[in-house]
Amino acid sequence: MPHGKGRAIPKVSRLGTRFFAHPPGQPTTGAKESDLHLSIKAQSLIGARAAGWDALPEQSGTTPDGHDWRADVLCRRPGKAWTVAVEAQVQLQGEEAYRQRQERYAASGIRALWLVAHEPAALHRYWREPDPYLPAFKTTVGKDRHGRPEAQVQIDGLSLAIPEFVSGALSGQLHWSGNGRHGIIMLVLHKDQCWHRTCRKTVLLAYRAETLRRMPLGLEAAQAMTGYGDAYARARAVLPDLADNPWPLRNALASRCPHCRREIRYHSHDWAGQDVVEVPIGVDAGEQGRRLGVTPHAQWHWGPESRWTRWAPLGGIGLISHRRLAMRPRRLGPGTG
Repeated sequence: MPHGKGRAIPKVSRLGTRFFAHPPGQPTTGAKESDLHLSIKAQSLIGARAAGWDALPEQSGTTPDGHDWRADVLCRRPGKAWTVAVEAQVQLQGEEAYRQRQERYAASGIRALWLVAHEPAALHRYWREPDPYLPAFKTTVGKDRHGRPEAQVQIDGLSLAIPEFVSGALSGQLHWSGNGRHGIIMLVLHKDQCWHRTCRKTVLLAYRAETLRRMPLGLEAAQAMTGYGDAYARARAVLPDLADNPWPLRNALASRCPHCRREIRYHSHDWAGQDVVEVPIGVDAGEQGRRLGVTPHAQWHWGPESRWTRWAPLGGIGLISHRRLAMRPRRLGPGTG
Protein backbone atom coordinates (compact mmCIF):
# COMPACT_ATOMS: atom_id res chain seq x y z
CA MET A 1 0.00 0.00 0.00
CA PRO A 2 1.40 3.47 -0.91
CA HIS A 3 2.69 5.30 2.19
CA GLY A 4 1.24 2.46 4.29
CA LYS A 5 2.82 0.49 7.07
CA GLY A 6 1.42 -2.92 6.35
CA ARG A 7 -1.69 -4.63 5.09
CA ALA A 8 -5.26 -3.57 6.04
CA ILE A 9 -8.16 -5.98 6.66
CA PRO A 10 -11.82 -4.87 6.28
CA LYS A 11 -13.89 -5.43 9.45
CA VAL A 12 -17.23 -4.44 11.02
CA SER A 13 -17.47 -2.91 14.53
CA ARG A 14 -20.00 -3.93 17.18
CA LEU A 15 -22.21 -1.04 16.04
CA GLY A 16 -22.10 -2.13 12.42
CA THR A 17 -19.47 0.39 11.28
CA ARG A 18 -17.24 -0.85 8.46
CA PHE A 19 -13.52 -0.11 8.93
CA PHE A 20 -10.02 -1.37 8.23
CA ALA A 21 -7.60 -2.91 10.75
CA HIS A 22 -4.06 -4.24 10.84
CA PRO A 23 -3.64 -8.03 10.72
CA PRO A 24 -3.34 -9.84 14.09
CA GLY A 25 0.12 -9.46 15.59
CA GLN A 26 1.04 -6.40 13.56
CA PRO A 27 1.64 -3.36 15.78
CA THR A 28 -0.54 -0.30 15.39
CA THR A 29 0.20 3.32 16.11
CA GLY A 30 -1.90 5.62 18.26
CA ALA A 31 -4.77 4.99 20.68
CA LYS A 32 -7.84 2.91 20.02
CA GLU A 33 -10.15 4.63 17.55
CA SER A 34 -13.73 5.53 18.47
CA ASP A 35 -16.69 4.15 16.54
CA LEU A 36 -17.37 7.69 15.32
CA HIS A 37 -13.85 8.10 13.92
CA LEU A 38 -14.03 4.70 12.22
CA SER A 39 -17.44 5.53 10.79
CA ILE A 40 -16.35 8.87 9.29
CA LYS A 41 -13.27 7.24 7.74
CA ALA A 42 -15.34 4.45 6.24
CA GLN A 43 -17.89 6.90 4.85
CA SER A 44 -15.07 9.03 3.42
CA LEU A 45 -13.69 5.99 1.60
CA ILE A 46 -17.13 5.30 0.14
CA GLY A 47 -17.44 8.91 -1.05
CA ALA A 48 -13.99 9.01 -2.62
CA ARG A 49 -14.54 5.79 -4.50
CA ALA A 50 -17.99 6.95 -5.63
CA ALA A 51 -16.23 9.91 -7.25
CA GLY A 52 -14.04 7.49 -9.19
CA TRP A 53 -10.90 8.10 -7.10
CA ASP A 54 -8.60 5.52 -5.54
CA ALA A 55 -8.71 5.79 -1.73
CA LEU A 56 -6.87 4.01 1.09
CA PRO A 57 -7.11 4.38 4.87
CA GLU A 58 -4.31 5.15 7.34
CA GLN A 59 -1.57 6.14 4.92
CA SER A 60 1.71 7.65 6.13
CA GLY A 61 4.35 9.85 4.58
CA THR A 62 7.20 12.24 5.29
CA THR A 63 7.76 15.82 4.20
CA PRO A 64 10.97 16.74 2.30
CA ASP A 65 12.41 18.11 5.57
CA GLY A 66 11.68 14.93 7.52
CA HIS A 67 8.35 15.56 9.30
CA ASP A 68 5.95 12.62 9.44
CA TRP A 69 2.25 12.75 8.63
CA ARG A 70 -0.52 10.16 8.64
CA ALA A 71 -3.77 10.58 6.71
CA ASP A 72 -7.06 9.02 7.77
CA VAL A 73 -7.93 8.59 4.09
CA LEU A 74 -5.59 9.30 1.18
CA CYS A 75 -7.02 9.78 -2.32
CA ARG A 76 -5.79 10.01 -5.88
CA ARG A 77 -7.13 9.98 -9.39
CA PRO A 78 -6.51 6.52 -10.91
CA GLY A 79 -2.96 6.28 -12.15
CA LYS A 80 -1.96 9.67 -10.69
CA ALA A 81 -0.05 10.73 -7.58
CA TRP A 82 -1.70 10.72 -4.15
CA THR A 83 -2.88 14.32 -3.79
CA VAL A 84 -5.85 14.63 -1.38
CA ALA A 85 -6.16 13.64 2.28
CA VAL A 86 -9.42 13.49 4.24
CA GLU A 87 -9.05 13.95 7.99
CA ALA A 88 -11.80 12.95 10.42
CA GLN A 89 -10.94 15.12 13.41
CA VAL A 90 -12.92 13.78 16.36
CA GLN A 91 -10.43 14.59 19.13
CA LEU A 92 -10.31 18.23 20.24
CA GLN A 93 -7.66 20.17 18.35
CA GLY A 94 -6.80 23.88 18.24
CA GLU A 95 -6.27 25.99 15.13
CA GLU A 96 -2.49 26.06 15.52
CA ALA A 97 -2.32 22.26 15.38
CA TYR A 98 -4.60 22.21 12.34
CA ARG A 99 -2.35 24.63 10.49
CA GLN A 100 0.83 22.82 11.46
CA ARG A 101 -0.52 19.52 10.14
CA GLN A 102 -1.86 21.27 7.02
CA GLU A 103 1.60 22.70 6.32
CA ARG A 104 3.09 19.21 6.44
CA TYR A 105 0.57 17.97 3.89
CA ALA A 106 1.22 21.00 1.67
CA ALA A 107 4.98 20.38 1.83
CA SER A 108 4.31 16.89 0.46
CA GLY A 109 2.10 18.16 -2.38
CA ILE A 110 -1.12 17.03 -0.70
CA ARG A 111 -4.32 18.98 -0.12
CA ALA A 112 -6.28 18.08 3.00
CA LEU A 113 -9.99 18.34 3.84
CA TRP A 114 -10.78 18.54 7.56
CA LEU A 115 -14.07 17.20 8.90
CA VAL A 116 -14.30 18.91 12.30
CA ALA A 117 -16.43 16.61 14.45
CA HIS A 118 -15.31 17.96 17.84
CA GLU A 119 -16.52 21.03 19.78
CA PRO A 120 -16.49 23.82 17.12
CA ALA A 121 -15.54 26.52 19.66
CA ALA A 122 -11.92 25.35 19.39
CA LEU A 123 -11.88 26.94 15.91
CA HIS A 124 -14.01 30.00 16.71
CA ARG A 125 -11.59 32.42 15.07
CA TYR A 126 -11.43 30.35 11.88
CA TRP A 127 -15.25 30.12 11.60
CA ARG A 128 -15.41 33.94 11.72
CA GLU A 129 -12.60 34.42 9.21
CA PRO A 130 -12.01 31.27 7.12
CA ASP A 131 -9.30 31.11 4.50
CA PRO A 132 -8.48 28.91 1.49
CA TYR A 133 -5.37 27.45 3.12
CA LEU A 134 -7.31 25.42 5.71
CA PRO A 135 -10.40 23.72 4.23
CA ALA A 136 -12.16 22.88 7.51
CA PHE A 137 -15.87 22.12 7.83
CA LYS A 138 -18.20 21.78 10.80
CA THR A 139 -19.37 18.20 11.06
CA THR A 140 -22.36 17.50 13.28
CA VAL A 141 -22.71 14.14 14.96
CA GLY A 142 -25.77 12.04 15.75
CA LYS A 143 -27.06 8.50 15.40
CA ASP A 144 -29.04 6.81 12.69
CA ARG A 145 -32.23 4.83 13.29
CA HIS A 146 -30.13 1.79 14.21
CA GLY A 147 -28.21 3.69 16.88
CA ARG A 148 -24.99 3.84 14.85
CA PRO A 149 -22.81 6.98 14.61
CA GLU A 150 -23.89 9.35 11.86
CA ALA A 151 -22.16 12.56 10.82
CA GLN A 152 -23.09 15.34 8.41
CA VAL A 153 -21.03 18.20 7.00
CA GLN A 154 -22.52 21.71 7.28
CA ILE A 155 -21.89 23.99 4.31
CA ASP A 156 -23.92 26.72 2.60
CA GLY A 157 -27.00 25.96 4.69
CA LEU A 158 -26.86 22.30 3.65
CA SER A 159 -26.34 19.17 5.76
CA LEU A 160 -24.46 16.68 3.61
CA ALA A 161 -23.78 13.04 4.43
CA ILE A 162 -20.06 12.26 4.53
CA PRO A 163 -20.03 10.22 1.28
CA GLU A 164 -21.93 12.98 -0.54
CA PHE A 165 -19.56 15.68 0.71
CA VAL A 166 -16.34 13.80 -0.05
CA SER A 167 -17.57 12.66 -3.46
CA GLY A 168 -18.74 16.17 -4.34
CA ALA A 169 -15.54 17.83 -3.10
CA LEU A 170 -13.45 15.51 -5.28
CA SER A 171 -15.79 16.17 -8.23
CA GLY A 172 -15.50 19.97 -8.20
CA GLN A 173 -18.53 20.92 -6.07
CA LEU A 174 -16.45 22.66 -3.38
CA HIS A 175 -15.47 26.26 -4.13
CA TRP A 176 -13.60 29.06 -2.37
CA SER A 177 -14.90 32.61 -2.88
CA GLY A 178 -12.93 35.69 -1.84
CA ASN A 179 -10.81 38.28 -3.65
CA GLY A 180 -10.14 40.82 -0.89
CA ARG A 181 -12.62 43.51 -2.07
CA HIS A 182 -15.96 41.93 -2.94
CA GLY A 183 -18.34 42.32 0.03
CA ILE A 184 -21.91 41.25 0.73
CA ILE A 185 -24.61 43.29 2.45
CA MET A 186 -28.20 42.30 3.17
CA LEU A 187 -31.01 44.60 2.05
CA VAL A 188 -34.04 44.12 4.29
CA LEU A 189 -37.51 44.69 2.83
CA HIS A 190 -40.83 45.19 4.61
CA LYS A 191 -44.09 44.05 3.02
CA ASP A 192 -46.76 46.75 3.00
CA GLN A 193 -49.62 48.14 0.91
CA CYS A 194 -49.86 51.23 -1.26
CA TRP A 195 -51.85 53.84 0.66
CA HIS A 196 -53.72 55.27 -2.34
CA ARG A 197 -57.37 54.09 -2.53
CA THR A 198 -57.24 53.46 -6.30
CA CYS A 199 -54.15 51.21 -5.95
CA ARG A 200 -53.91 49.39 -2.59
CA LYS A 201 -51.51 46.87 -4.09
CA THR A 202 -48.78 45.03 -2.21
CA VAL A 203 -45.41 46.78 -2.12
CA LEU A 204 -42.00 45.84 -0.77
CA LEU A 205 -40.19 48.72 0.92
CA ALA A 206 -36.43 48.76 1.52
CA TYR A 207 -35.93 50.13 5.01
CA ARG A 208 -32.67 48.71 6.32
CA ALA A 209 -29.25 47.41 5.27
CA GLU A 210 -27.01 45.24 7.42
CA THR A 211 -23.81 43.22 7.34
CA LEU A 212 -23.81 39.42 7.18
CA ARG A 213 -23.36 39.49 10.96
CA ARG A 214 -26.63 41.44 11.21
CA MET A 215 -24.93 44.70 12.22
CA PRO A 216 -27.02 47.66 10.96
CA LEU A 217 -25.70 49.92 8.20
CA GLY A 218 -26.93 53.35 7.28
CA LEU A 219 -29.12 52.91 4.21
CA GLU A 220 -27.61 56.00 2.58
CA ALA A 221 -24.09 54.67 3.16
CA ALA A 222 -25.05 51.33 1.60
CA GLN A 223 -26.57 53.10 -1.42
CA ALA A 224 -23.27 54.92 -1.99
CA MET A 225 -21.27 51.69 -2.36
CA THR A 226 -20.15 50.60 -5.80
CA GLY A 227 -22.44 47.87 -7.06
CA TYR A 228 -25.49 48.79 -4.98
CA GLY A 229 -27.35 50.65 -7.74
CA ASP A 230 -26.96 47.85 -10.30
CA ALA A 231 -27.95 45.27 -7.71
CA TYR A 232 -31.09 47.21 -6.75
CA ALA A 233 -32.12 47.37 -10.39
CA ARG A 234 -31.71 43.59 -10.66
CA ALA A 235 -33.75 43.13 -7.48
CA ARG A 236 -36.60 45.17 -9.01
CA ALA A 237 -36.53 42.95 -12.09
CA VAL A 238 -36.94 39.87 -9.88
CA LEU A 239 -39.38 41.39 -7.35
CA PRO A 240 -42.10 43.28 -9.28
CA ASP A 241 -43.58 44.63 -6.00
CA LEU A 242 -40.30 46.29 -4.96
CA ALA A 243 -40.70 50.07 -4.67
CA ASP A 244 -38.12 52.57 -5.90
CA ASN A 245 -34.76 52.92 -4.20
CA PRO A 246 -35.76 55.00 -1.13
CA TRP A 247 -34.53 58.47 -0.18
CA PRO A 248 -34.51 60.20 3.23
CA LEU A 249 -37.44 62.47 4.10
CA ARG A 250 -37.20 64.27 7.45
CA ASN A 251 -37.09 61.45 10.03
CA ALA A 252 -38.50 58.84 7.67
CA LEU A 253 -38.01 57.36 4.20
CA ALA A 254 -39.85 57.90 0.93
CA SER A 255 -40.21 55.83 -2.21
CA ARG A 256 -42.61 55.33 -5.12
CA CYS A 257 -45.15 52.60 -5.60
CA PRO A 258 -44.05 50.31 -8.45
CA HIS A 259 -47.69 50.04 -9.62
CA CYS A 260 -49.23 53.54 -9.49
CA ARG A 261 -45.99 55.58 -9.10
CA ARG A 262 -47.35 57.62 -6.18
CA GLU A 263 -45.03 58.57 -3.36
CA ILE A 264 -45.02 56.36 -0.24
CA ARG A 265 -43.63 57.57 3.09
CA TYR A 266 -42.67 55.16 5.83
CA HIS A 267 -40.50 54.70 8.92
CA SER A 268 -37.16 52.90 8.94
CA HIS A 269 -37.64 51.03 12.23
CA ASP A 270 -38.07 47.24 12.56
CA TRP A 271 -41.53 45.71 12.45
CA ALA A 272 -41.07 43.26 15.33
CA GLY A 273 -42.85 39.94 14.94
CA GLN A 274 -43.43 40.38 11.20
CA ASP A 275 -41.81 38.67 8.24
CA VAL A 276 -39.19 40.53 6.23
CA VAL A 277 -37.51 39.73 2.92
CA GLU A 278 -33.70 39.64 2.80
CA VAL A 279 -31.83 40.27 -0.44
CA PRO A 280 -28.04 39.66 -0.57
CA ILE A 281 -26.31 42.40 -2.57
CA GLY A 282 -22.74 42.29 -3.89
CA VAL A 283 -20.78 45.52 -3.38
CA ASP A 284 -17.18 46.69 -3.53
CA ALA A 285 -16.28 46.81 0.16
CA GLY A 286 -13.26 49.12 -0.20
CA GLU A 287 -12.10 51.40 2.60
CA GLN A 288 -15.54 52.93 3.08
CA GLY A 289 -17.09 49.50 3.50
CA ARG A 290 -14.48 48.40 6.01
CA ARG A 291 -15.14 51.49 8.11
CA LEU A 292 -18.81 50.53 8.17
CA GLY A 293 -18.08 46.92 9.09
CA VAL A 294 -18.50 45.42 5.61
CA THR A 295 -15.60 42.99 5.30
CA PRO A 296 -14.60 41.34 2.01
CA HIS A 297 -16.46 38.09 1.50
CA ALA A 298 -14.33 35.00 2.18
CA GLN A 299 -16.05 31.63 2.47
CA TRP A 300 -16.32 28.06 1.22
CA HIS A 301 -19.36 27.34 -0.91
CA TRP A 302 -21.04 24.31 -2.43
CA GLY A 303 -22.29 23.75 -5.97
CA PRO A 304 -23.02 26.42 -8.60
CA GLU A 305 -22.92 30.13 -7.66
CA SER A 306 -26.65 30.48 -8.22
CA ARG A 307 -27.28 28.28 -5.16
CA TRP A 308 -24.81 29.85 -2.72
CA THR A 309 -26.49 31.25 0.40
CA ARG A 310 -25.78 34.75 1.79
CA TRP A 311 -23.74 35.58 -1.31
CA ALA A 312 -24.19 37.72 -4.42
CA PRO A 313 -21.97 38.70 -7.37
CA LEU A 314 -20.63 42.25 -7.49
CA GLY A 315 -23.46 44.47 -8.69
CA GLY A 316 -25.94 41.59 -8.47
CA ILE A 317 -28.23 39.81 -6.03
CA GLY A 318 -28.17 36.35 -4.47
CA LEU A 319 -30.73 33.93 -3.10
CA ILE A 320 -33.67 35.85 -1.60
CA SER A 321 -34.87 34.59 1.78
CA HIS A 322 -37.52 35.34 4.40
CA ARG A 323 -37.06 35.90 8.13
CA ARG A 324 -39.41 36.66 11.00
CA LEU A 325 -38.22 39.46 13.25
CA ALA A 326 -38.06 38.60 16.95
CA MET A 327 -40.65 40.12 19.25
CA ARG A 328 -39.29 42.71 21.63
CA PRO A 329 -40.04 41.94 25.29
CA ARG A 330 -42.60 44.24 26.86
CA ARG A 331 -41.16 46.61 29.39
CA LEU A 332 -43.33 46.59 32.51
CA GLY A 333 -43.91 49.85 34.32
CA PRO A 334 -43.51 50.25 38.09
CA GLY A 335 -47.26 49.86 38.62
CA THR A 336 -47.56 46.71 36.50
CA GLY A 337 -47.77 43.39 38.26
